[in-house]
Amino acid sequence: MSAHASFYEQVATYERPVIRHERFLAAYRDHRATLGRPLDVLDVGCGEHAVLADGLAPEDRYFGVDVKEHIAANLDRYASLDLDRDELAEPWGDQRFDVIFCGEVIEHVFSPDRLLRQLASVSHDDTLIVLSTPNLAYWLNRLLLLVGINPMFVENSSDVVLGRRTAKLGQGNPTQGHIRLFTNRAMLDLLEREQFRVRGVSSVPVWGLPGEQVLCRWAPSLGPNTIYLLQPPASR
Repeated sequence: MSAHASFYEQVATYERPVIRHERFLAAYRDHRATLGRPLDVLDVGCGEHAVLADGLAPEDRYFGVDVKEHIAANLDRYASLDLDRDELAEPWGDQRFDVIFCGEVIEHVFSPDRLLRQLASVSHDDTLIVLSTPNLAYWLNRLLLLVGINPMFVENSSDVVLGRRTAKLGQGNPTQGHIRLFTNRAMLDLLEREQFRVRGVSSVPVWGLPGEQVLCRWAPSLGPNTIYLLQPPASR
């Protein structure tokens, strides 16, 4: 196992759904209603507990991918993959998925470009890809930088969070392994470069700060976490 895979093996993952997962499942349900049939769903970065599984229709098949060698959840099939090195399509052969979840993954890989191509490799023209990532241009980060405090989500050590000054801002907390961070504009530029079709962009609160629900609704580029509803590049 590579050094970075060993690192992520130790990173804790969600044990229960949060607001972001609820938005993922809402997008899935809408897409399921549009297609009008049982779906094959792939969760890239499903985590140890695969918290999205309980929100799927029983007729659908749920497959998971994560860097962890073993997970606690019971899926239709699980593959342990290093997304910096392995081919996402390899465990599935010619299978293509109707919905692909990719939540809080793209900021952890060396090449976001390659990850998007990997997602496209297991998609068909009607696949819905639900991707999320922290927003570097979060309104709080803009204020923190003004006073010389390291922004939220930025990690300068592989062991602990630094540059936040106080424990309330996360100083000394274990790191999550963020190596690529995006503003909304940067993510849209990357998606355009890889020819993905953007079907929707929204933002969700993370810490429940006052007024953040309203901010996320009316100014998603200022919210802490951004969700992108995508379809892969059109077939040529």
